[in-house]
Amino acid sequence: MRRHLHHLNALRCFEAAARLLSFTQAAAELHVTQAAISHQVRALEEALGQPLFERRPRQVRLTPAGERLVGVLSSSFDRIDELLGQLKQSDQQKQSLQLAVTPSFSSRWLMPRLPHFWDAHPEIELHLHHTAQADAVSRGAAEAAVIWTLEPPQRLWAQQLFGTLLTPVCSPGLPRDSQPLDNPAALRHYPLLHEDSFEDWARWMQHAGITDAQVRQGQLIDDSNALLMAAMAGRGVALGRLALIKDELALGRLIRPFQQCIAAQGAYWLITTEAVATQPRFKAIAAFMLEQSALTGAAC
Repeated sequence: MRRHLHHLNALRCFEAAARLLSFTQAAAELHVTQAAISHQVRALEEALGQPLFERRPRQVRLTPAGERLVGVLSSSFDRIDELLGQLKQSDQQKQSLQLAVTPSFSSRWLMPRLPHFWDAHPEIELHLHHTAQADAVSRGAAEAAVIWTLEPPQRLWAQQLFGTLLTPVCSPGLPRDSQPLDNPAALRHYPLLHEDSFEDWARWMQHAGITDAQVRQGQLIDDSNALLMAAMAGRGVALGRLALIKDELALGRLIRPFQQCIAAQGAYWLITTEAVATQPRFKAIAAFMLEQSALTGAAC
């Protein structure tokens, strides 16, 4: 048991008064009254059995015992203050992670699952940045990112999460009785919605055995969230990413007129710097995403 440290408040008052050589300035620094400083110092002197100050009119001087004590106290308090600052900074860095994600990945895959991560890791704060730009980590805009790409950027830590299949989807109210979507050839009577380019529809038509399809026309939308919103609004038939549209299909917001699927060209990758990859806060979200990715079905 540290028998002498029950005078911590008195030691704090003494250190300020000794360092400043003024009870008045010490009181202002510690936001107490001058009488409180005098009381604490007097109590400390009584406990030690010797004076720490020579009190003179309008002036105080340290005794040899006071000189010895303030030297140890000031050094110790400085070290404690420095360490507390370091611990606070280190704690703030460990408890937050800036993660960049595409809007569609966030709203249709990550957010429905994220409450499980929050419950398991309440000590980690995710700061989500929504962007379609794949260079968020390289630019320093985020510490980690989930991007859709064929190959991850070089010189970064990268882990593939999952790919997905593409299949035609549309609003339940889109098919017309006069021209039912009962076979892939019927798509010639409906507008096609394209994401990024016309290539995916061209590949799907070839897979379905349609050789004369006019796929290089129609609305071109470079965001899969907006693409699906257009499809749900009845503006045409889109190729939906199965891994992201299970809820819309289950709730009947979208339907699959055909069962044929093709593999999307690319995959979702989790990327970060090599330095961040070793940190517990990143390892926690990486392990969670990999676990959830393994549960993301790829069957057509």
